[in-house]
Amino acid sequence: MSRRFCLPLLTLLLVTLAAGPARAQTSERDRETYNPATNTADITGQVRLAGALTPVQGVRVSLERVGGGQLDQMLTDNRGRFRFAQLQRGQYVVNVSADCHQTERRQVELVLVFRAYLDVDLRPDTTSPVCAAAARGAAAPASSVDARVPEEARKEYERASASLAKGKDEEGVSRLRHAVELYPDFFAAHMLLASAHTKAGRLEEAEASLERASKIDEHSAAALVSLGEVRRRLKKTAEAEEALGAALKLEEASWQAHLALGRLYLDTNRARSAAPHIGRALQLKPDFPDAHLFAGNLLLKLNEPARALTEYEEYLRLAPSGDYAAPTRELVGKLRKAVAEKNND
Repeated sequence: MSRRFCLPLLTLLLVTLAAGPARAQTSERDRETYNPATNTADITGQVRLAGALTPVQGVRVSLERVGGGQLDQMLTDNRGRFRFAQLQRGQYVVNVSADCHQTERRQVELVLVFRAYLDVDLRPDTTSPVCAAAARGAAAPASSVDARVPEEARKEYERASASLAKGKDEEGVSRLRHAVELYPDFFAAHMLLASAHTKAGRLEEAEASLERASKIDEHSAAALVSLGEVRRRLKKTAEAEEALGAALKLEEASWQAHLALGRLYLDTNRARSAAPHIGRALQLKPDFPDAHLFAGNLLLKLNEPARALTEYEEYLRLAPSGDYAAPTRELVGKLRKAVAEKNND
């Protein structure tokens, strides 16, 4: 099929992990009503440990458009804060994730309001063997709050986060480079630096930052997934497969790793190898629209148009106004006609 339907997977820090519905204690406040003079909107928030008032630094927060791909990502500052500014009006999803904690997923509507504030509580993940070992006294993942980070490096990281939030990307990158010079094992800074490089198209530099991050925290599946995705884009197929395989060894239930590996196999015409990973991603995250698009692409490659049609229709049901809704709707029309003609033969 045309490559325009092989749609891009979310890139760095596919920190959009599976999560349950929003909890009652997660509030959305400071919502201001529509003002015609205001053309943009913003989402801010704070992340704390559940059952405590302790803010958490270095937590991965990503922003998606409903029905589309990832738009931006960042890590929380030393007060647990995050901010996505200058957004167009619409519906968004905020994903909050940290190693050994459950991922939180929040949907935010910025249609009749132009500001939203999210309070997010992180709860321990008791399903991962690695995390269970940490809870019994093993070393905590390096991506958690690191008290060893020098104060000046922390300040540079916070300044960098603020610069990136304001769209001052190069200033943010410069500060992040300084932060990792001050403290080479600064996991959160390496991850954020990789994200900024990826956004700017500097994939080789992003790869280097992610390689460093994955060595600092050998238990971070998210770092390995991001590394695998960057390597896929660099067409380093074997290295990408290695990173994604390592991520799955750490966290078999990572739907991002399964989907990324399935995408890699599709890109390299290994549809049979892609099938179990895309299937597992759908099992783990059935409400993620793009997973159904990949499934449709896969089934077309396997010459199963009727089943592909079902997956494309599910994408449209989940994301009727998504970024890829128009071309998918056109393809669905053609497939319906082809399937009907085949059934009438």
